[in-house]
Amino acid sequence: MDIHQIKTFLAVAREGSITRASDRLYLSQPAVSAHIKAMEETLGLALFERTSRGM
Repeated sequence: MDIHQIKTFLAVAREGSITRASDRLYLSQPAVSAHIKAMEETLGLALFERTSRGM
């Protein structure tokens, strides 16, 4: 886990969506998703509840 993943996690938590977090961080949506997925795999748990309206 690195600082970029932690910043991505915080942005998704604040924004409530990968799309809005990617806009805020100037990253692509797949990059944001990859950061979250890597953190989840490292920690062995789901960090967010995914819904049709966001995270």
